[in-house]
Amino acid sequence: MKIKALIACGGGIATSTFAAEEIKRIAKELGVDIEIVKSRIVDVPAMAKNFDICFVTSGYSQVIDCPLVRVNGLITGINEEATTAEIQTALLQVNQKLNDQ
Repeated sequence: MKIKALIACGGGIATSTFAAEEIKRIAKELGVDIEIVKSRIVDVPAMAKNFDICFVTSGYSQVIDCPLVRVNGLITGINEEATTAEIQTALLQVNQKLNDQ
């Protein structure tokens, strides 16, 4: 089953585009099918319920209706390996959940 993912940044264009490409690459390496939609971070609370997982490129602390992963490390390069590992774990967990349904 394909994972529906939301990626959000300040304007919904620049950093989310870069992060989306990296997340697609990580998903492909894992053999996980993913569809990514980009948005602005202010739209996350309203949109999250329509997605299996949400990635944000900056700090975000609101509670939403799906798993949330902060992916700043993909953008800044700071703790990039840890960020990649967190993305991998989250994608595998969501994929397993979807396949168990």
